[in-house]
Formats: sequence, C-alpha cells, structure tokens
Amino acid sequence: MERPHEFHRHWRTLAGCTIAAAIGTIGLHAYTSGAFVHALTEDAGFTRDQMSLATLILSASVAICAPIAGVMMDRYGALRVVSVAVIGEALAFAILGLIPADFTFYAAGIFLLAILGVGTTPPAFARMVTTRFDRSRGLALGIMISGLGLMAITGPMWATWIIDQVGWRGGYFFMAGLVLLLGGIGVLLIRSEGEAHGESAASLKTGDFSALRRPLFWMMLLGFLAPAFFSGGYLLHLIMLLRERGFSPSGAAQVQSLIGVAVLVGRLGSGWALDHFPAQIVAAVAFTISGLACLLLLGSDPSLVSLAALGIGLTIGAELDIMAYFISRYFGLESFGRLYALAYACLITSAGASPVLISWIAGAGGGYGPALIVSTVGTVAGAAILMFLPNPARTATGPETVGQVEPVRA
Repeated sequence: MERPHEFHRHWRTLAGCTIAAAIGTIGLHAYTSGAFVHALTEDAGFTRDQMSLATLILSASVAICAPIAGVMMDRYGALRVVSVAVIGEALAFAILGLIPADFTFYAAGIFLLAILGVGTTPPAFARMVTTRFDRSRGLALGIMISGLGLMAITGPMWATWIIDQVGWRGGYFFMAGLVLLLGGIGVLLIRSEGEAHGESAASLKTGDFSALRRPLFWMMLLGFLAPAFFSGGYLLHLIMLLRERGFSPSGAAQVQSLIGVAVLVGRLGSGWALDHFPAQIVAAVAFTISGLACLLLLGSDPSLVSLAALGIGLTIGAELDIMAYFISRYFGLESFGRLYALAYACLITSAGASPVLISWIAGAGGGYGPALIVSTVGTVAGAAILMFLPNPARTATGPETVGQVEPVRA
C-alpha cells in the first residue's frame, strides 16, 4: 500500500511549528517593537538611541545563545527545548510589563527575553520539520517560516491598538499571553503526533561540530551572510531612502508595506522551488533579484521602486528556509540543530550590522547612491558563491530514512 503523503502524515507537526514560530522571540519583538517605541519614549522617558540599543542587546544575546540551544536540540530533542522556551519567553514579556521605567531594568529584561526565549527561534522549528519531511522538505520549511511572515504583516497593527488601549505595560502582558496561547497550541499539536515527536533516538545524542572542519560549510555560510550584510539593512533604511528620493511620508510607508507581502511570498515560493529545482540555483536567483532591487532604488520611478521593495522582501523571506534546506541536505540531521543555530546566529548578526554599514556608506558618500551600488555588488557576490556550490541533492529517498540522512560529500 502506498504511504500517505508527508503533509497528510505530519500536518500537525507542520501546523504546530508554523503557529509557534509566529511568536518566536526575535520575530515577535522585531515586528512589534516599533509600536512600543512611542509609548516608551513618551511615558518611560527612554530615548530612541536606547531603544535601538535594546534591539542590539536582544539580537546579540540570541546570537550567542542560539548555538547552545542548538546543541540541546540535538541532544534532548527540539520539542523539549521549545516547550521550556515558550514558558520562558512568556515570563520574560510579563517581567517587561512589571519592571520600573528605568532603562537599566528594561535592558536587563530584554537580555532575559533573549536567554529564556532563544528556543522559540527558527532553528528549533526547522529541526522538527526537517526530521519529519524529506520529499517536500523545501515547501514544509517555507510554510513553517511563513508564520513569521504573517506576524510581520499583522503585528504592527494589533500591537499599536493594544498599546493605545492599555499602555505599554499592558502591551507586554498581552504579548506574554499571546506567547502562551499560540506557543501552547503549537506544542500540543506537535505532541499529538506521537511519543517520538519525529525525533528518533538515532537522530539524538550523536551530533557534533565536525562540519565546521569542512570548507563547504564556510563557503555556504559566506554565501548566505553576504546578502544579509549588504542588503538586509534596507528594511530599516527604505523609508528614509524614499524620502530622500522625494516620496511623501505616506507614499514611502505604502512602498515599505510591500516588503511584508514579499516576505510571505518569498518564503512560500522559495520553499516550493527547492522541491522542484536545484537548490543552489533557487538561492542564486533569489539573492540576485535582491541585488538588482538595490539597483532599482537608484531611481525615483514609483513602479520601479515598488518592484525594488518586493525584491528586497523576497530575500528576507527566503534566506532562512533556503539555509535550513542546504544544511539539512549537506550535513544530515544528526547535527542539524547546532549547525543551523550557529548559522542563524551569524545571519542575524550580519543582518543587525547591515543598517550600520549602509548608514556609514551613505554618510561618507553623500547619499544612498554609493551604498546601493555596494549592496548590489555584495549581494550578487553572495548569489554567485551559492550558485557554484555542489547541488545539495536528496540523499534520503523516503520517510523511513528521515532522521538518518547521510551527509553529501563535497
């Protein structure tokens, strides 16, 4: 008898990971923090520089903690790590709603959020999805990551409304409740698939960092870091750049909103493409589009600028699931948690440094023009690196081998 399709057999794990990923520490904070800035600067007396510093503290702390969490996923299972992290993240948001209106306490609360909630970042959910899915792994990863895309679209709206109604403290309490609700639903759905949760004993307690001794890992990582470093910062700079091009505040905001749509489309589209085309070509095309989008931003035509926003959003939407796919195919699943967590830590660090790079080049060059040229060259260079990597072809041919994938030798 033919085996049921992977989506039929594992829809609960995929649905649970998608729902729970939407409240991941980095994503939930990033997509709602803008709504808190005005309230915290007006009511708590924080400065915009302090709020920017808080975001840096969160990103840097998660980057440091993510590889440790990855080792724990490989050893004890990702679901256990996620279950603890959901409670920890909710507790940290509740603490942020209780602390005195002093930036030192606030920064400590953000640091606590990073430590307690690091297990709800994409590596944990990618670990469970890659363990369950083989033939449809690309699309499954794209669907899972799309949970963050939905949060990117809806988060600013509901967070602004909640804060207007109950203030910033109430907003953080609401965030704590939302994490418990969505995270709890996600965990229960994943658990409902059975005792093993898709992570066999063979796939646990055997991972290591031996892949770090292979040039293939570092070439792959460089290919993904280049687009994040050179063009990821336009998520922050786009409105300022458009104002420089003569756009009105409302016009610039409308163009910016296209990025959220492109993030969602990019995650689903790249996931589908990974299952139907060579992965290195999918990655190269996605990042080349982003590089060309930077060139389009050199002009002021509204139609071309809108296409540029969609192109930049495509890369932001595609990079996480494509990188997870590469790592799972190249190096197998035994060490996937720690390797993807390490790569994810490097990626968010690069993305965090990108606005600084763009700002520095724009300041030194008298405008965004030189920065856009550098961004185009750097992003396309990353695409070229990925294009010439070995094809991360499937090495597991059926669901019975998922969790026991042999690494591809470069």
